[in-house]
Amino acid sequence: MMSTNHIKSFIRDLGIDLVGVADMTTLNGMPLGISAEGASFLDEFPRAIVLGAQYGKIGKNAKGREVSFFLENAALQVLEYLEEEGTQGLIIHTEDEYNPITRQGLLSLKVLAKAAGLGWQGRSLLIVSPEYGPVHRWIAVLTDLDITPDQTLSNECGSCSLCVDKCPHDALTLVPFEDHPKSREAVLNVPACKGDNGCKVCIVVCPWFRQAIC
Repeated sequence: MMSTNHIKSFIRDLGIDLVGVADMTTLNGMPLGISAEGASFLDEFPRAIVLGAQYGKIGKNAKGREVSFFLENAALQVLEYLEEEGTQGLIIHTEDEYNPITRQGLLSLKVLAKAAGLGWQGRSLLIVSPEYGPVHRWIAVLTDLDITPDQTLSNECGSCSLCVDKCPHDALTLVPFEDHPKSREAVLNVPACKGDNGCKVCIVVCPWFRQAIC
C-alpha cells in the first residue's frame, strides 16, 4: 500500500513546492465550481492531491500559462504513478472548463488547496501559504487512493488589508472572515479585476509574499 509520505516525496522530487491532501468528503454542500455540485465523480474520488507552484517558479518573467504547463506535466506524472499502483485518478487543470467571464473552473483549485492545508484564503481571496505567500498556480489530482488528508490552516491575515487597499482597480472590498466569505462577489468585483491581464499587485504587496522572498 502506497503511503501518504511516499506519494508526497515523489511529487516533491518533480520540483513541486507545495503538496497536500484534501478530504473531498468535507466539501459537501460548498460551492465548488461551474458544474461540480452533485457531480458523480465526487463520490468516486474521496481525496484530492493538490500541487502548488510558487510565484516565479520557472522564471521571473514566466507567464501564467508556462507555469500551468509545468504543473500539468507534474500532474500527468502523478497520474501515471497512481495508475501503475492500480488506483484511479482525475486531473483538475488550472484552466479546465474555465469560464473566462465568471472566472470559474470545473472545481475551485483554491477550495481544494485550502482543504489540503496548503494555505488560508486571504483578503484578496487568493490562497496564502506560510512558505510563499499568495501562490500563483495550483493543480490537483483527484484519487481513490486511501491516503491521509492534511489539516487545514487558520487564517493569519489578521487586520492586514494591504491587498484591498493597494488594488489599483478597486476590485476588492474588505470583508472580515476567518475561513471564507459568504460569497466571492462580496469581496471581488470580477469584471474590475485585471489579474488575468497581468496585474499582480495583490500578490506582491502581501506581507507573506515579501517575507518569502527576503
